[in-house]
Amino acid sequence: MVSFLAGLRNHRWTVLGIVAYALFMDYFIYGLIVPLGPYSPAKVTSQSQLGVLYGSYALGVLVATPIFGYLGDRMGCRRPMIIGVALSALATALFCCGAHYYLVIVARMAQGAAAAATWTAGLALIAENYPDKRVQMMGLAMVGSTAGSVVGPLAGGWLFDKGGYELPFLITAAMVAIDACLLIALLPKDKGVAQKSPDLKAILLDRSVLVAGLSVAVAAAGWGIIEPLLPDQLRQLGASPGQVGLLFTISTIAYGFAAPLVAWVSEKITIKKTICFGICAMSLALPLLALARGLPLIGLSLCLVNVSYAFVLNPTSAELGNAVDRRGMSCYAAVYAVYNITYSLGMMGADFFASTAAEHLSFLYILLSMSVMLLLCIPLILKGVAVSVAPVAQPAVVAQDASPSSPESLARDP
Repeated sequence: MVSFLAGLRNHRWTVLGIVAYALFMDYFIYGLIVPLGPYSPAKVTSQSQLGVLYGSYALGVLVATPIFGYLGDRMGCRRPMIIGVALSALATALFCCGAHYYLVIVARMAQGAAAAATWTAGLALIAENYPDKRVQMMGLAMVGSTAGSVVGPLAGGWLFDKGGYELPFLITAAMVAIDACLLIALLPKDKGVAQKSPDLKAILLDRSVLVAGLSVAVAAAGWGIIEPLLPDQLRQLGASPGQVGLLFTISTIAYGFAAPLVAWVSEKITIKKTICFGICAMSLALPLLALARGLPLIGLSLCLVNVSYAFVLNPTSAELGNAVDRRGMSCYAAVYAVYNITYSLGMMGADFFASTAAEHLSFLYILLSMSVMLLLCIPLILKGVAVSVAPVAQPAVVAQDASPSSPESLARDP
């Protein structure tokens, strides 16, 4: 048994599978709460209370992300991942049993902190363990999160119908326990941190990191505008909750199948051009969600948006790891803290824009406005420093004192 676990721990796909499941659980729990909120023992019903709860999650993410970014580069990523699953267990217990509003706020903050730990350390693990196939492996790992965002709300509603309010959380607790067992038993021990005192200011102010952060925010905003608006539009067209879930599930599958294609394109035309192509494609695909007639065409449009999202997010996620490699550093957790923060800001901006614009604009004009905003970001990305052609497999060959704009620190973009 010990030898079997050791072999499984050293298997090439183990880290990817564990991180993908952890990201799945993060979004699964987030989505699970959506249909169950009105039935909480805390009786959270007013719009102001709901607003505070959503803000509490964002606060947990933004406060905890720098902490886990700092710890990940000093104690390795395995322990932050375990802390993250412990926080998820705490959040699940409080959601299930918390009878007071303030306990639910604590649960949402713990949930946000768990997401910060999982995403910061998880993406750092992918970057560290798959330097030769970062774009593809990042895309495959993120299929887990997208699947969780689809399955979570469906599972929450279905389990509630079958066994009441507590059953969804009991099932979730078992899934969290599986997550903990995978992390403890199979996640490889942390490698020695090669650089105990990395120049974090230099890497975080690297222009390629800033451009990548902007691209992450753009991807989050482009997808984030859909989540609060499209389900209601589909309901008005007569779609059942099951049909809505099916459309999002199909688009998730399309996202997963796009990962190898995105990796291939990134190697052929450079990462920066791939990101700009994805932004253009997303800008064109978003309005189709309002223009399409009938659920099949809307589903096809949603798949196009999700594939475009992959063309923006997957190479950007890999590029953050490449930026660390070019400086000969090992502070992957720090740059993926940048990822986490910018993604959260992009999602929050999209949510705010959607809720504000919905009072004044139609669904089509909201999507058109978002498309214009996405396109306006392209000049900022193109004017940023060149982004690498492909992931760098040997970071140690890079001069550690290279400046952000020097030829040694960034591959040339033809």
